[in-house]
Amino acid sequence: MIESPYDGRAKLDFDGLEFRISIPTRKNWFIIIFFCAWIGGWFMGETSALNTFSPSKNNAIDGFLIFWLIGWTLGGLFAITILLWTLFGKEKIVIGNSLLIIEKGLLNFGIIKKQYELNLVKNLELNPMPSVSGFFGQSRNIGDYTGFSGGKLRFDYGMKTIKFGVNIDEAEARFILDEIKKKGFYKDK
Repeated sequence: MIESPYDGRAKLDFDGLEFRISIPTRKNWFIIIFFCAWIGGWFMGETSALNTFSPSKNNAIDGFLIFWLIGWTLGGLFAITILLWTLFGKEKIVIGNSLLIIEKGLLNFGIIKKQYELNLVKNLELNPMPSVSGFFGQSRNIGDYTGFSGGKLRFDYGMKTIKFGVNIDEAEARFILDEIKKKGFYKDK
């Protein structure tokens, strides 16, 4: 049986003034199942620890328990954030009006938004990510697994390299890069 060509994850929209790219997160079912189970255990530990502070127990406040509870709560918030991002995350790239905007958020709510002046963007190209095999696939850190960081496209902005285009394949990244150049938003310098 012949495979059908892959249409890609990104949705591209050009209205003549702005070029918008929307990339939903890739659903990694191992991450989703793992963090759902982990959050269940986390919730049990959190409620158990909070119950020790019950006013009816009249116990002295334990410094170690407070320290542990703060760390435990932060760990739980991190796990919940990863789970929500994996389920409902979306990266939006908007190019136009002399700006390149990269926004990451949940559903249609932007959480992290960064803006870059287009005339200062240099070396817009594919990001040659090394092929490091791991349990979850080809990646190096939790940000790569969940789509929080990295990406298949990159550019230099001053003395920093900015990466974007998470959760897309290299062929799709190449197509998006070609479209950005075809529409006149970036010319190789």
